[in-house]
Amino acid sequence: MKRKKRFLAASLAAVLTLALAACGNVGSVASDSPEETSGGGENPPVSQGEDFQKNMHQSTANSLRKVCETEDGLYFQWDAYAYYLEKETKKTTILCSKPECAHSGNSCNAWLNAASLCLYDGALYFQNGDRVRENGQSVDYGDRLYRVDTDGTNRAAVQALELVPGGDALATTHKEPLLHRGIVYFAYSGVLYSLPLGGDVKNARKIWGEEVQSDGSMFYDPNALYYTLWADGDTVYFMVNLEQPDGTYKDTLFAYDTAVQEVQQVWETPNAADVGNWETAGVSVSQWYVLNGAIYFYLSGGDFWRTDLETGETEKLAAVSEKTLSGSAVFSDDYLCVLNDAPHTDVGLTDPSDATGRIGGDTFFIYDLEGNLVKELSVREMVEAGVDFLHLQPVLCTGDEIYFLANAVSGAVTQIAHWPKE
Repeated sequence: MKRKKRFLAASLAAVLTLALAACGNVGSVASDSPEETSGGGENPPVSQGEDFQKNMHQSTANSLRKVCETEDGLYFQWDAYAYYLEKETKKTTILCSKPECAHSGNSCNAWLNAASLCLYDGALYFQNGDRVRENGQSVDYGDRLYRVDTDGTNRAAVQALELVPGGDALATTHKEPLLHRGIVYFAYSGVLYSLPLGGDVKNARKIWGEEVQSDGSMFYDPNALYYTLWADGDTVYFMVNLEQPDGTYKDTLFAYDTAVQEVQQVWETPNAADVGNWETAGVSVSQWYVLNGAIYFYLSGGDFWRTDLETGETEKLAAVSEKTLSGSAVFSDDYLCVLNDAPHTDVGLTDPSDATGRIGGDTFFIYDLEGNLVKELSVREMVEAGVDFLHLQPVLCTGDEIYFLANAVSGAVTQIAHWPKE
């Protein structure tokens, strides 16, 4: 079944291996759009990349999508505010150096309230739906792409992401834009467009799809067309859910060759007969990752698979179902990391008499992309060390470390944590 997004607490902490280091609470979410602000302070180090960061933007709703990586750290949004997490020290700082700033509301440099976040050519880019007050009236600018320096300063709107501001008939569905090699790819009312970064949206080029007309109501079909965008090398991929003749939907992957500007369907959610006994009606693959002309995918309660997108040949890489009956997963260019999701709703992980109500798995299973089991990591050690968590959700793998969300038993904080791979 498709997983629903979990709403996370508005506080943050960072965990280094087994040692807990708290970070300050963040403020409430403001309702207005961000205004251009400035402040002092030095920028944290960044990488000058123009390629899509695959492991930062994975496919499940449970992923921490608003995150991007440099060699030295991670930028991410938490409760509408931008933070920087240094990899070596695991110190987390809010991206605002304004003196006496309370970090509450859109006057704070760190306030993004973004629908997406990425790092491109040394700056942060984010998406925001803009409805602002001008001359005493509400003006709807629609979705726009913003650029901001990595210290939270010099914020400015870059371009519109809607052909008609506020006119997207599918505005409530997932439509995170993709910035890759100087081109912005974005969806509007069921159509995928491309536009050079900073260009006039009137010049956007249609890539695929037919425009969906609004029926004028405030309701929408939850199965309405949505896009999940991806890029690998010269190819831009987009996953859409297409209705089948029997009325069900299948996630279907298309490849857009940027050199010849052609689109072709390259993959769709497998049938049960092809990948084992699992329900296909209205479901999405639990996690997928496109790399070097192949899609790697994991089925919760199932196994780890690979399909060659040129030949269509599918092979099972690992029988993950032998390790766990269900699981949450993240990919990197090197690994598949699966946390088993067997519930522990009545007892704790370490003491059967400890009825703390903890839920979630107790083991990470680390596979390489050939399907070899590289490592099993016990979560029990964290519990024994006194880390106060209720449930774990892996959110990204940098290649050297696994990062995950951990809801606290006390309810006081939600943590972003990491675990080094030995």
